[in-house]
Amino acid sequence: MKTEELVAVCGLYCGACTMYRTLRENNEQKTAGLIQILKARGMDYTAEELKCDGCLANGRLTPFCRVCEIRLCPQNKDGVIRCADCPEFPCARITAFNNDGNPHHAEVLENCRRLKEDGIEKWAKSEEERWLCPQCKTQLSWYDMVCPKCGAPRSDKLFKMG
Repeated sequence: MKTEELVAVCGLYCGACTMYRTLRENNEQKTAGLIQILKARGMDYTAEELKCDGCLANGRLTPFCRVCEIRLCPQNKDGVIRCADCPEFPCARITAFNNDGNPHHAEVLENCRRLKEDGIEKWAKSEEERWLCPQCKTQLSWYDMVCPKCGAPRSDKLFKMG
């Protein structure tokens, strides 16, 4: 899969998505934990239903991404693939998403601005590198407090957990 396919419409880096990472790692314990967290929130999904290839990879999508209004928005706009491409950026929808209280959403406005400046390939590569453990270079997910492989704390370059 191309790294650019992991850059979501909204400007999130799908390669650090907790579901994307957990299910890619094929770790039964982490997958079961993820399913339990979702169940506690009233969402009953199987591991198969949660598998996702990334927002723009033209493959499997999580139930959340399938119905995402932001992901669907560019379908009727010529030349727009991501919010960063849209002449209406920043619109009320992406601004509300950025400000909805989810720490990983709070980066999307800045991410889109960087996407415009850097271009998709450069930005995707920088995100791929940003989400590596600073010690052992294992790929991290949005809510990993420490590296699942070596236990090193997450990088200061990542959003603050609070």
